[in-house]
Amino acid sequence: MDYSPEDSQLTCLCGLSAKLRTSKTHRNPYRMFYSCPKYPYNQCEFFQWCDEPLLTGDKHLDELNLIRSECIRLQERVHDIQQEWDNEKADWNRERTELTLELSTVKAELDKIKNEIKLVNESVLMPPLDKLSIEDEEEDDALVIQTL
Repeated sequence: MDYSPEDSQLTCLCGLSAKLRTSKTHRNPYRMFYSCPKYPYNQCEFFQWCDEPLLTGDKHLDELNLIRSECIRLQERVHDIQQEWDNEKADWNRERTELTLELSTVKAELDKIKNEIKLVNESVLMPPLDKLSIEDEEEDDALVIQTL
């Protein structure tokens, strides 16, 4: 139901015209409601959501209407949560694809480096590893590798 301040025939328990307000709570953000115009001081307990049916005075009918409204709100919330989940799943899948591609690239580079190392080790120009000696005569932490 769409209500505007001009449509309001509602009166609070004080007998004043109810004032249209917007909820700023986490649970009901931007939800419109009517309350006592004396807010925030000396207000009565009158409160009516704009999107809920007006009370008819029939206890059972009013309760059914409130339950029906709550069901509609909950269905909308479930839909919103499903949308959020779908968006997060799409983001996750996109990120997984990007990381998988990056991993493949890194693996290919690693394989290339391994092949290059293998070729160098098998080269006739490279002395066998057992023929290398490592000397560290100076205190400057530099290693000198000499072939024998």
